[in-house]
Amino acid sequence: MNNRKRQIIQACVKLFSEKGFIETSIQEIIEEAQISKGTFYNYFPSKKDCLIAILDIGRKETTVRKVKAITGKEKNDKSVLAVQLIASMQVNHEHNLLPIFESILHSGDKDLKRLVDQTLLQEIDWTARRLLDVYGVKLVPYHVDASILLFGMMHQYFHIGKIINYPRGNAMDFVTFALDQLDAITPSLIAKQKTMLGPNFEDFMHEHIEARDINKGELIKQLNGFKSYLKDLTTQQEEYITYLLEELERDEPRYHVTSAVAFQFHNSFRDTPHAPEAIEITNQIWQLAKESQRH
Repeated sequence: MNNRKRQIIQACVKLFSEKGFIETSIQEIIEEAQISKGTFYNYFPSKKDCLIAILDIGRKETTVRKVKAITGKEKNDKSVLAVQLIASMQVNHEHNLLPIFESILHSGDKDLKRLVDQTLLQEIDWTARRLLDVYGVKLVPYHVDASILLFGMMHQYFHIGKIINYPRGNAMDFVTFALDQLDAITPSLIAKQKTMLGPNFEDFMHEHIEARDINKGELIKQLNGFKSYLKDLTTQQEEYITYLLEELERDEPRYHVTSAVAFQFHNSFRDTPHAPEAIEITNQIWQLAKESQRH
């Protein structure tokens, strides 16, 4: 990602958070980013593409928080899963993405709606796999239905909580309560040996969730660009970037180490305007690490 594109994305994050997607004009983005109209269209064919980039950043930040929550913890710890489940809600709130999601659903734009659907499918798929960590493989093939039931309970509790003005800081109460109910539901699913959507929906998710391949060369180029763009790097930030570049340029990067350093790299930019791209780079490193384990 080059400097101009960074400026545009940062401007969009600011404006969409403050004004909302529908109300923000391309002219306002251009003025906030201090670029020409031609420069804007060199990087984004439309305002919609800016939105897609921002939502992608939100998804990647959620992934970072989920990884942080489970690092050094037991996978079958239900309290860890609760923290992970609430991560996306926290990100949506902090970046003011909920009004954007609502405007998408009412916009009639099929491409944007498909993007929202993709986010939901990814969350259900991830949760179904995490439920296997908590309840064990005996939950197969009922883990997908259990995931849908969990999402349904949480969604309705959050909706009713909003109506009655339930304290926002206690949102974890809803997640914990819903997980407790799942303790009673999962034995029943297993005992009755019956699924509602189960394996069919799991196949649908895997067919329709769009995976993005990560190119190591492009990642190295992006990390180099990120480093050259920043003029006020701390010693620690520069050390993290230098290590990541050196490791990625090896024929066989040591991803078990690189993944840990990537997490520290992300943390060093957490409260800066450069956090979104640090999150994107961190996610790509983790995805490369996962792909290396499959081979």
